[in-house]
Amino acid sequence: MSKTPNDHLLFELIHSLTKSEKRSFKLFAKRSGATNESKFIKLFDAMEKREQYDEAAIMKKLPDVSKTQFANLKSHLYGQVLASLRLSNLKDDVDIELREQLDYIRVLYKKGLYTQSLRLLNRAKKVTGDYRKDLFQLALLDYEKQIRSQQVFDLEESYAEALDKETDQAMTRFNRVQKFFTLATRMKARFVEKGMVKNDGEMNNLKALFYRNLPEYKEEGLAFNEKFYLYRACYWFAYLTYDFEGCVTYAHKWVEIFQETGLDKKRRAGYLKGLNRLLQSAFRVDDIAAFKQHFELLNKFEAEEGPTLASNTEVLLTKYKTIQSFNRVFLLADFEKQQASIESLLADIKSSKHLIDLHNLMVIYYKAGVFYFAIEDYEKSRYYLNHVIDDKGKLRSDLKGFARIINILIDYDSGDEEHLERKIKSTYVFIEHQENLGSFQEAFLEFLGKLGTIYPQDLRKGFIDLKNQLEALQKGTYTKKLQLYFDLLSWLEAKIQRKRFIEVVKEKAAAHH
Repeated sequence: MSKTPNDHLLFELIHSLTKSEKRSFKLFAKRSGATNESKFIKLFDAMEKREQYDEAAIMKKLPDVSKTQFANLKSHLYGQVLASLRLSNLKDDVDIELREQLDYIRVLYKKGLYTQSLRLLNRAKKVTGDYRKDLFQLALLDYEKQIRSQQVFDLEESYAEALDKETDQAMTRFNRVQKFFTLATRMKARFVEKGMVKNDGEMNNLKALFYRNLPEYKEEGLAFNEKFYLYRACYWFAYLTYDFEGCVTYAHKWVEIFQETGLDKKRRAGYLKGLNRLLQSAFRVDDIAAFKQHFELLNKFEAEEGPTLASNTEVLLTKYKTIQSFNRVFLLADFEKQQASIESLLADIKSSKHLIDLHNLMVIYYKAGVFYFAIEDYEKSRYYLNHVIDDKGKLRSDLKGFARIINILIDYDSGDEEHLERKIKSTYVFIEHQENLGSFQEAFLEFLGKLGTIYPQDLRKGFIDLKNQLEALQKGTYTKKLQLYFDLLSWLEAKIQRKRFIEVVKEKAAAHH
């Protein structure tokens, strides 16, 4: 997600509003006494109508507003839009609802209306239990202690003791959740920055980090949030260490706890993330039947929950549906059949680009590059691969390395070999510098570098020898899943059999089915 300049923040917020939210804002403003002539309403209208932020053009619509007043007006409008959004989301967002209830409980407490305050508190405790909101439960327990302490004549020692015990249990649970959460975040951050472990040294270091920071627990005694973050941590650890069956296990547990508790309908973003990981895991172990089953779950979620999703969860659905649609195509090899659907999803990604994190954008662009390479639309393939290659950040150096390799294959397959040698050298240097150069990539790049010295009559034998070499290397712990990035072996097989790459991929998929 790109960083937005401060003077663009209001513009970005206004353009993120749905039609319903815009109508709600106008109604909110009118209830506050504003009219269509109010300066902040005029500013809202001026920004809403523009496609790009242009401060000079916007200020022309407000001739009686000075530069200093304009800054204050923007700040005021920003606050009004946020206040309107809070109200319009009150019924659909349990966190906003609970914060409002906490405010009401506090107000009644300060008025000395302890019975009314407790009544609201007990109602809020029911909601926190339904949604497994541990942090709010701690806040409510703290308020309950304060209220009970004021009701001296009604306070019983046994009740005070029970309240203290409940608080201790909630604190213990909350602390364990934080440890699981931190561990899961560290595992994911390690993957995003460096990719999977590449040698025994990295494997041992990661295992030491994981088990040193994993708190003691008994799974059967854990509450929902403890399990949720534990499964996330274990999923990422399994993925980093090539334990793809473990990924399936923990992603399935992740989804299952949402379904068993009914929280798949209440905490939809967390459920959707788990479903995405379950699909990703089925893809990695090449389980087509499981993937199809889980993909139907994703479609069902979209049909039932899609129309009522909050903006952030809607974006999650868009990017996950796109990523998993690519994975489905790669598993079933129905490239041409799904091309229209893929291009429709890519159009949705383009319109939501400013809301999608850079990591997932890179994954989508990379998969799009592979997709278009397979159907031999090399111009589009280069377009998406260059989005990955040209990124100057530290994210996903593994994807950047393979994007460079596929770019080289495009040159070779299309006969555009003018810059081939330079690209091979720069790719070799890049992957080596990023410490992603394993024996598999090294052997492939060395062969490509020698292509110009191989006689045409010896080329087929060269492809056969390289394929045999790579198949042997692929059996290693740290190279066994490199085919998930790109099917280099099928590309070599296509050269050996003098077929199109997509034909070989389809034949392999059909044989697997």
